[in-house]
Amino acid sequence: MNLKKKMFELSMESKGLYYRLSIIFALFFFVPLLGLLYFGLKYDLLQDHFIPVFILALLTSSLAGYVLIRKTFDGIRNTSKTISESLTKDIHGFKQPTADDELQGIVQSFQAVENELRNSFSNLEKRTSQLSTLKELSDLCYVTFDSEDLFAITLERALKLTNADVGSVLILEGKERETFVIHATYGLGDLVKIGDRVDFASSIAKFAVINKSPLLIADIETDNRFGRGNRPHYSTKAFLCMPLKGIQEVFGVLTLSRRESDIPFTVEDTDVLTPLLSNAAFTYDNLSLMKRDRQNRQQLAIVTGICKTLGSSLRNSELLHAVLNQFREEVPFDVAVILGIREETPDQAGVLDIFSPVPIGLERNGSYDFAGSSLEGVVRQGNILAIEHPSALQHPLEQELLVKPGIHDALLVPLKIGGVVTGILALGAFRAGGLNGCEEQVEEIASLLPLAIEKNRLSSSINKRDQEMDSIKQIGSILAASTFDRQEVLKHTMDMIRTIVNVEAGSLLLLEGDELAFKVAFNVDPAIDTTILNSFRIRLGQGIAGYSAARGEPIIVQDTQSSRHFTPDFDRQIGFRTRSALCVPLISRGKVLGVIEVLNKISGDFNDDDLHLLQSIATSVSIALENSQLYRETLTMAEHERGIRKMFQKFVPREIVDKIIHNAGEEKPLIEELKILTLLNIDIRGFSTLSKKIGPQRTVAMLNHFFTCMGDIVFNHGGIVDKYLGDGFLALFGAPISGKTDADNAIAAALEMRGSLSAVNGHFAGELDAPLAMGISIHTGEAVVGNIGFEKKMDYTVIGDSVNAVFRLQDLTKSRPNGILISEKTLQAVVESILDVREIGKCDVGSTLGELRIYELLGSQPPPETGHFDNPLLESS
Repeated sequence: MNLKKKMFELSMESKGLYYRLSIIFALFFFVPLLGLLYFGLKYDLLQDHFIPVFILALLTSSLAGYVLIRKTFDGIRNTSKTISESLTKDIHGFKQPTADDELQGIVQSFQAVENELRNSFSNLEKRTSQLSTLKELSDLCYVTFDSEDLFAITLERALKLTNADVGSVLILEGKERETFVIHATYGLGDLVKIGDRVDFASSIAKFAVINKSPLLIADIETDNRFGRGNRPHYSTKAFLCMPLKGIQEVFGVLTLSRRESDIPFTVEDTDVLTPLLSNAAFTYDNLSLMKRDRQNRQQLAIVTGICKTLGSSLRNSELLHAVLNQFREEVPFDVAVILGIREETPDQAGVLDIFSPVPIGLERNGSYDFAGSSLEGVVRQGNILAIEHPSALQHPLEQELLVKPGIHDALLVPLKIGGVVTGILALGAFRAGGLNGCEEQVEEIASLLPLAIEKNRLSSSINKRDQEMDSIKQIGSILAASTFDRQEVLKHTMDMIRTIVNVEAGSLLLLEGDELAFKVAFNVDPAIDTTILNSFRIRLGQGIAGYSAARGEPIIVQDTQSSRHFTPDFDRQIGFRTRSALCVPLISRGKVLGVIEVLNKISGDFNDDDLHLLQSIATSVSIALENSQLYRETLTMAEHERGIRKMFQKFVPREIVDKIIHNAGEEKPLIEELKILTLLNIDIRGFSTLSKKIGPQRTVAMLNHFFTCMGDIVFNHGGIVDKYLGDGFLALFGAPISGKTDADNAIAAALEMRGSLSAVNGHFAGELDAPLAMGISIHTGEAVVGNIGFEKKMDYTVIGDSVNAVFRLQDLTKSRPNGILISEKTLQAVVESILDVREIGKCDVGSTLGELRIYELLGSQPPPETGHFDNPLLESS
């Protein structure tokens, strides 16, 4: 072995270029030179002088050739070194040649370059194939609209790119993403089929979903995360699981394995698959968005159609059927039942509508108990419930609704208004799985169904209210006539109550003392004589009616047999059976007048609507009864007032009577007032002598006629006669109502009195020895006017210094027959008359007023604009 090594070390193969160059130079230069020298010495050729020159030239040219060859060999050596160093850096795994033979190193370098080029070309072909695959998949994005085709092609390309022969595509489904569904498969035969479901929690693929990164398993048998039992399913040791990442989350995985070989998958395989799966995920997202957009458009069209239907004139079952038909365009159900929950019976549901091609053992408008059924859970939780294979349900309602019709797939949807469950929509499909995945669509579209139900309810309620309002209006119109024939009106009112409330019997009882007496009663059974009730009396607190009257509160009794207020005595006497009752009191001004009682509602039970309706009618009846009583009292009071007027107007002016009555109605007594008045006093001259001559009877007749003429003049000019003073009277202008022309009216009255005196004397012509003469005094000033006296005798009169002043002026008229004297206060108070007066001097009229100028009134003229007097009393009346 050492000999062979020694021989190799001595051989040319182990030597470098320089060694070989020296051997070559020796062989090509020194050997011929030595031979030439040998021949030259032997044959004496050196004597020729050209021989040394030739030898020198030969040596020079050989040396030059050696230098050139040496440079060439240096270039070869440097090239070999450079190539080796470059390949060492650029080619992974390349090592510099250990041999001293630079040419062999160059050969090895070129062989390495050739191998690298071959590998690069192979990789380039592989990349070209990958790009071609991606291009095909990219083109598929614009061609296919089927996600199943997309997954199948993606799986096929992935198998090709990784040289795998087994694979599948699993997509997450379910509300909680709890299940993988197989959408594409290859190489697994009957072990795995499209549509099969794999539990997420027990699947290896869940790790790729959770970590959102590829799952590489080199040997599934030795991997401590998995057991050997998994291999029959995956068919090989090596396993690759790639997540399918969508826009928002991982929606599935792609699994690959190799049956033919146990070559493990590498990171390069995941790099190759990443763009493929990214493109597939992007396409799947687009398809999902397109599908969702198409569904949204279709759903929007359905919602729009349902909204238009809700706005149409359809009502009741026609409306619900129209909504369900449009609903069916989106959700493929076969049977639909709409149930409403009654507020008064929360454990019962009424059937509002049925949409079914097969008979169902439920009736429209029927009421069914759902306590203990799956419907109760839907109502209490307010969430949609999916039922697969409902044949195991045992509740009677579930049997009639879901089991007997042969439904294989069902949805129970809560119908909510204002967040409160008011009904249930039960949908069923005869085909198993027919309603899978429809929960979201059903829940969204079904939210419009309560609007249809509410529309029907409101429409029915409005119609019912309109009928009730019409009836109440009729009752109100009839009760308005209760002041004339109250009994007949109440009878007609009870007949209308029977129709509106739809009851078998009813009665109206009025309170007489501490007992209720039957006034009007009815019964739908003609065999029952309600007139028997006219002799019955009910004590306060006795029976339902007596309890309602005693408490002054309405009462509803749905089951009289279980009520402690019910008394069966009346039923036994008239042969009637009372099952339920509604009683409301008749109340006016806080006082109970009676009660209205209705018995045995024909359809259903009494409810709050019936109570409120009967209360409205009871209020109208109470008002009518009160009005009737007030009407009779008003008639009595009016007759009494006419008697008072007729009697008092003989003694008191009409205006005073009006004010007394008006203030009495307002409970405001006439109070004493300090007012500016114009007082007029008229007195007959020589009355004492005249009365003695004609006697008492003729004197009274003469005074009555005189006062009648003169009093009418006072009244006509807006004054009142305050008191009679034997042969004269005192008149007031400005009480009880003041005006700016009180003084003008008094002046006009005085002049008219003097002018009418000749007519009075003409009336007594031949009866009196001499014509009557009189004197009139007028003064304007402050005085107290009002009710003067005590409780048993009151006079509306006037007191004060102004009264004394007018009487003082009257004394001055005695020297002037038929004269009229006025004070300067009156002259100043006149505003609308032009007076013709003559001053006669001053007069002391009292301590308070002192001296006043006195004038004799000769006449007056009206102002230029008008000739009438201002009478505030007449205007106010």
